Amino acid sequence: MEQTVLILAILVERVAMYGISVFGIIGNSINIVVLNRHGFQDSTNIILVSLSVSDLCFCILLPVTRLGSMISHFDEVLATSAHTFVTVFFFMPKFVFLGTSFWYVALIAVERYTAVFFPFHVSIIFTKTLIKCLVTAIFLASVLTISPSFFALNYKFVYNVNYNQTTAVIVYTNFYRKHHSIIDFYVWVGLTNIFCSISAIVVLYCCVAIVYRLSQASSRRLKMTSNTTGYDIKVVKMLVTVCIIYLCVQIPLIVMYSYFRPDFMFRTPVHQLFNDICDILCLVNASANYIVYVTMSAKFARNLPGVDGMLSAKVDQIDSWIIQAGYAHSRTYSAEPASELK
Repeated sequence: MEQTVLILAILVERVAMYGISVFGIIGNSINIVVLNRHGFQDSTNIILVSLSVSDLCFCILLPVTRLGSMISHFDEVLATSAHTFVTVFFFMPKFVFLGTSFWYVALIAVERYTAVFFPFHVSIIFTKTLIKCLVTAIFLASVLTISPSFFALNYKFVYNVNYNQTTAVIVYTNFYRKHHSIIDFYVWVGLTNIFCSISAIVVLYCCVAIVYRLSQASSRRLKMTSNTTGYDIKVVKMLVTVCIIYLCVQIPLIVMYSYFRPDFMFRTPVHQLFNDICDILCLVNASANYIVYVTMSAKFARNLPGVDGMLSAKVDQIDSWIIQAGYAHSRTYSAEPASELK
């Protein structure tokens, strides 16, 4: 059993996790570049850019917290200290960006819900100023709610008999020792409900309502409303897809965290495997939006870095072919009378 858990942990952490992280870093970086280009400057764009920034930070921080396992292939002593430092300083802070992303998706769902059910009022309700305030407030709220967990872990240097060297090890702080039952309940139950359950309920309600409304409305009515109000029905479908992917990841997370509440430091291999699976799900959620944007938004695809240059080169090549063909045709046409004169 332990051997099986160890093999699964290696496959999940060292293959899937790093591969998805790299894809997420590249994809979210492209999202930020494209969404900041001309033509995307509206309230929805502000949320999408903020979501991409938050997802990018999570995709960067998560592999950082696993540096110890990578370094262990070369230097076990250094790996022990590296694992200690990244766990103490980055393990819980990465959840700030994860929780922020969850609520950004909920904000997208609410904004699209308003656009579908109150199309003539959405631009008045969700102004750029309000969206900027909400985006900032969500991030600050995430920092505030998760901050108590920042004071749970610390490090100290001890002599390791196995390595015959001094290494850094993780230790609980006095603050955590005095309040460990409260902190554990707050982190694994309170924060799970704040960031996972409540946001999932909001997103689920909005998605069901939007899908039902769109299925009931005729295509002609949707087109008329879209032309009158200025919101694109294709954008609505794209953002609903983002929300559905979020729900597909979020529901398993809620179930696992509700059934199996891990120790704060994940001491056993089973705890660690559980944490790895949860991290994989979160990475999928943080990395999938790029695929959604490219496949469902022609405007996004046209604005990808390098695409403009490729299109321009293709147009120039076609123009060159047309000019050459026209020149050849004119020579043939002018040559015909000459032959007749002969």
